[in-house]
Amino acid sequence: MRKGLTILGLLFIILIVSSATVLPWLAQSTIKTKLAQKAATDDVVVTVASTPSALLAIGRIQQLDAVLHQAKVGQVFLRELTLKGRNVQLDMPALFSEQGIKVKQADELTLTGTVDEENLREVLQRRVDKIENVQVRINRDRVLVTANAKIFGRVADIEMEGQITENSGALFFLMTRLEMRNTLIGTAKLGDLFGNIQLAAADKLPLGMKIRQVEQTDGAVIITAARDNKE
Repeated sequence: MRKGLTILGLLFIILIVSSATVLPWLAQSTIKTKLAQKAATDDVVVTVASTPSALLAIGRIQQLDAVLHQAKVGQVFLRELTLKGRNVQLDMPALFSEQGIKVKQADELTLTGTVDEENLREVLQRRVDKIENVQVRINRDRVLVTANAKIFGRVADIEMEGQITENSGALFFLMTRLEMRNTLIGTAKLGDLFGNIQLAAADKLPLGMKIRQVEQTDGAVIITAARDNKE
């Protein structure tokens, strides 16, 4: 009888220790892995916390913080992506399956991303055919893009102005001015070749979040996203 009680006592102690150490580690590690997969980056730091920590076993996270560097969202890499959550309820079966991270409810869940000039230069270089030597300058009023493009055997000098903007939850480079030099075709025709460029579709943000605000600053664009409180 005494031996049986001793074994039960040891099991109880192991359970308590596991809930305080193993569960937070397992939840934190799994969320980190899923976020890294979603954003195509290995540079991820995640911290989750709940009191008592056993709440993590049912997907209840009182405080969630994550920072991702060079995270891919749609077509563009973001220099930094910061995730903050409060009283987040996760779908645990989905978390430990191929479905990834699914949020059932959250009192607060926000995402802040930074697209710098190099990030934007890289995606424009990939997204627009036949341009090279792309340079990007971002300030509060405009995004200025200069490049070269070989058109009908001539190397044309291209200059575009635009804005980074949100439309129906998607992220775009919206072209507002286009000029070219050393080319025989007109600006209108060249505009048909370039046009507005989608950087990220509406469904590419993690955790079902939607872009709420886009702010241009000197040298970078700050993107803020959030989600509805419930699914």
